[in-house]
Amino acid sequence: MQQVLATENRIAKLFQFSERKVRDYFKAARISPGKYDLLQVIEIFVEKNLGKDETAELKRADKDLKEYKLQILKKEYHHESDVVRIVSNMNYNFKSKLMAIPSKISVQLLNKNNQLEIEDILKKAVINVLEELVDYKYEESEFGEDEDTGETYNKID
Repeated sequence: MQQVLATENRIAKLFQFSERKVRDYFKAARISPGKYDLLQVIEIFVEKNLGKDETAELKRADKDLKEYKLQILKKEYHHESDVVRIVSNMNYNFKSKLMAIPSKISVQLLNKNNQLEIEDILKKAVINVLEELVDYKYEESEFGEDEDTGETYNKID
């Protein structure tokens, strides 16, 4: 096979290395001072960098996992089942409040003929329910549910 020669300067530009790093990194491919066998340089580069991307990706994933676990311990993240339970509870309470508006307001609207007055009463009732939604605080019960089995257990024990 024919040798393809490349200068130290050309290899440095190709791999974005300093010329000093080229000398250290590709010693085995050096033919003469400042001249290197380009095919051998490429083989050395591939051999030395094979698997580095996968290793770096695994390290990054491991680091991310540790950060997420720490955030979970700090209560910055919550399990999906907890979020679903809280949102479902909030929606149920909100729906109940909305469904109660007609029975609460109907008495106030009995003798009203003025459309603006009726709208004002209805608007105040809806705003009241929406404000309760904004100020919603989930009160966790003393019972929990095991994620794996679905069985209910007492959290206090």
